[in-house]
Amino acid sequence: MNITLSFAADIPDPDAFEALLCQYYTIMADKLTEIGGPQLSPKGLAAETMAHADELLPPRNRLLLATAEDGTLMGCGMIRMVRNDAAELKRMFVKPEAQGLGLGRQLFETRMAEARQMGCKVLYADTIKGNTPMLTMYERYGFKRIPRYAENFNDPALDPYLVYLEHHVPQAS
Repeated sequence: MNITLSFAADIPDPDAFEALLCQYYTIMADKLTEIGGPQLSPKGLAAETMAHADELLPPRNRLLLATAEDGTLMGCGMIRMVRNDAAELKRMFVKPEAQGLGLGRQLFETRMAEARQMGCKVLYADTIKGNTPMLTMYERYGFKRIPRYAENFNDPALDPYLVYLEHHVPQAS
């Protein structure tokens, strides 16, 4: 399967992107309820993200899309600037049928490189406790667990179910 990664200047197919987000949020909502967290509406979360889709895009933020040759969205990942020198890595997702191809690693590394180019000195992330694949990836790339960071916009009621992470970006000499 040939998949292309590209940062989007706009959302080329909003319906397909919303469907991708709905898949992502369904998996995340299930993980959350598995560990005793509240039930969230994947469709509602996807609609909320789409209502603020301009906040995913340049000039301030980035949306990385993984697209198959036929135009099907296979994955995504976002960079949300939280300060002039810091960003969050958000909503990385690879469709189940594209997993095992190294696409998650590519999405992760491409966003890390872009964040460095954007001048980020610190990267933040959060994920659901027990999301072993994401926690393993973050830790592999040097992210450390921290208390909730001030710029995180999740409802504080979710804190017992989330892991917060921080990475200091090595600067080119």
